[in-house]
Amino acid sequence: MGKFLLRRVANAVFVVLVTTFGALVAVTEWGDPFRMIGPRMQTPEARAMLNETFGLDKPLFVRYLVYVGNLFSGDLGIDFERRRPVIDLLAEAAPNSLRLALVALAIQVVVGVSLGIVAARLRHSFVDTTITFAAITITVLPLFVLGVWIRDAFSGRSIFGWEAFPLIPRSIGIETTWLQELILPAITLGVGALAFTVVLARGAMIEVLDADYIRTARAKGLTERRVLFKHAARNAMIPVAELSAVQLGALMGGTILVEAIFQYNGLGYLFVRSMNENNHPVMLAVTVYSVALFVIVLMLADILTAWLDPRIRTFD
Repeated sequence: MGKFLLRRVANAVFVVLVTTFGALVAVTEWGDPFRMIGPRMQTPEARAMLNETFGLDKPLFVRYLVYVGNLFSGDLGIDFERRRPVIDLLAEAAPNSLRLALVALAIQVVVGVSLGIVAARLRHSFVDTTITFAAITITVLPLFVLGVWIRDAFSGRSIFGWEAFPLIPRSIGIETTWLQELILPAITLGVGALAFTVVLARGAMIEVLDADYIRTARAKGLTERRVLFKHAARNAMIPVAELSAVQLGALMGGTILVEAIFQYNGLGYLFVRSMNENNHPVMLAVTVYSVALFVIVLMLADILTAWLDPRIRTFD
């Protein structure tokens, strides 16, 4: 297990370093962020001074080494627009994205696995056909379409006098709670990823239910509930756990599309605003943070999968 962990950590570090270099090239090498500030065109002298101030006058490889070194100290640069440390902007947005990711993942896993187990248990029945058809329909529906429909259908609506879903676009001067801002994007993300979990859980459960050890457990006189949840569900959840880890990594990194649709103040919406401002340090920090978080979650998923099935680390 020690060698398995060491390989996974080394792979994660390598991917983060390579991705950081690619992000630095993509963000800083295309276009001059100081050509326009506000409505005014900057002189070459002013742009040269700004480039020197923010370290953009150094060679690419030097900037990369400096940036990687600063990552370990938490120095992600200064925001071009508001002259604030980028780490402060991430600290404000990351908890919102984490909250959104966890709620969306809970919807995806709890509802998706439950529907998948029911469909597998009642395979080839009307219930199975209905669940599978609904899952496939949701799969082919673009997330953008689903998000816009949910936003237009529910934003500004009240439930028993409580404005559960605030109006989008946001109105100036009207305050909303974190729960009001969270509900619609969490439902969109959870339902959008639900179909994959349903189909995967159903297929895994069907495969496990046909295994010899399940027939042996039934022959011993165990109840169907115990066979289903204690013996079958654990092995069937291995691919679901891997998918959930991928989904969690992507969601925690910031789902740009959904956060932009609902103007949810997470990492994705921060990235969109930074693109509009051509704000290199924030764009780069969000990209590196998202990739690093995604890789770490995948690494933890590999470790969890190896713990659930020792054969994986044996033949890795």
